[in-house]
Amino acid sequence: MRIERLGGNHRLEKFDCGVKELNDWLASHAVENQRRNLSRTYVLIDDADEVAGYYSLTMGEVRVADLPKRLGRGLPDFDIGMVLLARLALEGRLQGRGLGRDLMVDAILHAGTAGENAAARFIAVDPIDESARSFYAAFGFRDIEGDNRSRMYLRIDNALAALREGLDGEEN
Repeated sequence: MRIERLGGNHRLEKFDCGVKELNDWLASHAVENQRRNLSRTYVLIDDADEVAGYYSLTMGEVRVADLPKRLGRGLPDFDIGMVLLARLALEGRLQGRGLGRDLMVDAILHAGTAGENAAARFIAVDPIDESARSFYAAFGFRDIEGDNRSRMYLRIDNALAALREGLDGEEN
């Protein structure tokens, strides 16, 4: 398995994660959004060179007033850069094997690079359902009380530090 940036050579029609909205977005919008610089999509390619999963990133901003006090403390009163993890999905047949974790790790690394180059402080997600909310919470994403969109946030520096700690622990 490998993760690579979406290209015109990838066949997307057969992808099925079990959520029609995520399947349809990949097949109908991912390539065009990438061409128009609206988002970047990365695909997990299986041993048969089929798309087995994907995630999509885009840049955004969040108002400091919309953040919980602990996340907004000490920040200037203007919009703060963030990377939106717009979508993340894995083929139904592969779920439960840790591949979603692999996609999330790659997404965090790409968000970290984007944040370094474009001054983004947070990674945000809009979970599609409660199962997705639990998945993101396991990575440290937190709800913001009173947020009508139910968006979850994670500081990029904290996410990268956790990944480094995990990698250091694996080497021992």
